[in-house]
Amino acid sequence: MRGERKTWLIAVAAVGALAICAGAALMPGTMKEQLSLATRLTARWSALWFLAAFTARPLFQMFGGVWGEVLRQRRYVGLGFAAAHTIHGFCFATQIALTDTTRPLIVWLVGGTGYLLMWAMAATSNDAAMRALGRNWKRLHATGVWWLWFVFTYSYWGRIWRPETQGLGSVMAGLFIAAALIRIPLVRRALGRKRAHG
Repeated sequence: MRGERKTWLIAVAAVGALAICAGAALMPGTMKEQLSLATRLTARWSALWFLAAFTARPLFQMFGGVWGEVLRQRRYVGLGFAAAHTIHGFCFATQIALTDTTRPLIVWLVGGTGYLLMWAMAATSNDAAMRALGRNWKRLHATGVWWLWFVFTYSYWGRIWRPETQGLGSVMAGLFIAAALIRIPLVRRALGRKRAHG
């Protein structure tokens, strides 16, 4: 699908994440509380950009309309996600470095692998890399998006079982699970038939 390249979407995602950080810094509370807030909110901001890129094609196939433009700009939506999520990673690392916050080793291994894959996808999100890598380009990006989907889904799923985050966990985990389901052709066809007879 061809169209105007809206590279400014990358800046929107990055500036949005930076604005969240600035807002968190202005909130009352300790530095630890401010960093925790910035880390949580930048994660949610980048999650929305990930979902937009992840679901662009199936939503266009199901509904058309505005999703056609999202699909045309999916590369820049994805790069916007990478920019926003990098800022989230900086917030997270700063929180760990400057406060007594800790995370188990598995978080560093799984999350760190997600970041490496994300940066590899961002570095190869251009036509020259697609030509040079051939089929390996698709393998890299498929592995990366599903790894990141797992990290987000697992993280929000865990929040369902804590009373203070149950609502957020239920909504976000539900969105990520639904996003995965609509990428399955059989599910899309079933939903399409339901709409047609609704």
